[in-house]
Amino acid sequence: MNKVISGLVGAFLLIVIAFAVLWNFFAIMKIEGNEMGVIQDWKQGVLDKTLVSGTHFYNNWAWDIYKYNIGTQKITFDSHNNADAEWPSIAVEVGENGGQKASVSISCNYHLNPLKIVQIHKQGIGKTYESVVLKREIVDTVNEIARPHASALDLYSGTGFVRFKNDVDKALKENIFLKEKGVDIENTIIYNVHLDPAYEAEIAGKQIAQQQKLRKVEETKAAEEEAKRIFAMSQANVEKVRQEAEAQKIITVKNAEAQAEQQVLQADAEKKKRVALAEGERDANLALASGILAVGQAEAKVAELKSQALYAGEAGAKRAQVEIATKQAEMVKGILSGVQVLPERALIQLGRTAGVAVSESQT
Repeated sequence: MNKVISGLVGAFLLIVIAFAVLWNFFAIMKIEGNEMGVIQDWKQGVLDKTLVSGTHFYNNWAWDIYKYNIGTQKITFDSHNNADAEWPSIAVEVGENGGQKASVSISCNYHLNPLKIVQIHKQGIGKTYESVVLKREIVDTVNEIARPHASALDLYSGTGFVRFKNDVDKALKENIFLKEKGVDIENTIIYNVHLDPAYEAEIAGKQIAQQQKLRKVEETKAAEEEAKRIFAMSQANVEKVRQEAEAQKIITVKNAEAQAEQQVLQADAEKKKRVALAEGERDANLALASGILAVGQAEAKVAELKSQALYAGEAGAKRAQVEIATKQAEMVKGILSGVQVLPERALIQLGRTAGVAVSESQT
C-alpha cells in the first residue's frame, strides 16, 4: 500500500515538473488590432514573418516577441502650457543672416508602415524611432522651410503663416527619409508661431494701429452704405407712392369707363324699351283701328242690307217716296218756322221809311 501511494505521489510530481517545464517553454501573447509583433529567434535572429492581431502561442525559450504600434500616433512640439506636448517648440531663425528668432508650435499625426516593421526592428531603432528618426526630421524640415522667409513677421500671421503651414505639411507628408525609415506622416497642425516678446509687442502695436485705421475705413464705408441705403429706401418710397398713384389712376379710369359703359348700356336698354313700348302701342292702336274699321264696315253693311230690305220692290219705293215727302215737309216747316206775316199797312210804312215809293198798283 505504501508503495502504491509513493508511486502516485511520484507520478504527480513528475506531471507538475513536466507542466512547469512546458510552461516555461511555451507562452501566450495577445496582439491588438493596432499592433504587430516582430519575432526574434534565438538562433536565426529577426524573422521576416510578423504576428498580426490575435492570440498567439509560441516557444518562449526560442522566440522573443516585440510589439509595435502601427495605428495613428501623435508627436507634439510646444512650450506654452501644452500638457500633450512631448517636446518643446521648434526654434527657428528667420530673415537675413538669421537675425530674427521664432519658435513654432506644431503637432503631427503619423503611423508606422506595417510593411517595414521588420526593417525598423533590424535597424536597431526599435522603440526609439520617435526620438531618433521622427523628431529630428520634423525639426530639420521646419527650419528649412522657415529660414528663407524675409522676416519672422512673414511667418507670424496672414497669408505668410498660411503658406508656411501648408509648405510644412506638404514637405513632411512627402519626406523621402521618413518613408524609407518606415514612418508615414498623415497630417500636421501648426498651432502658432511665437516671436520675441518685444517684437511681438511692436507687431501687436502696429496691428492695433492698422486695425484702427481699417476700422475707420470700414466705419466710413458703413456710413456711406447707410446713406446709400437710406437714399435707396427714399427712392423706393417715392417710386412706391408713384406706382400707387398710377395704379389708383388706372383704377379710377377703369371705374369711370365701366360706369360710362354701364350708363350707355342702360340708355341703350331704355331706348330699346321705349321703342318696344311705342311699337307695342302703335301695334295696339293699329289693331284697335282695324277693329273699329271692321265694326264700322260691318255696321254699314248691316245698314245697307236693312235699307235694301226696307226699300226693295214697289212697297219699298212708295215707302221711300213717303219718307222723302215727309223729310221735305219737315224741312219747309223748319224754314217757315222763323217767318212772321206782316199786314199791308205795315209793309207800306216800312217801304216809306226805307225811301221806297210803293204805288197802289204794286200793292
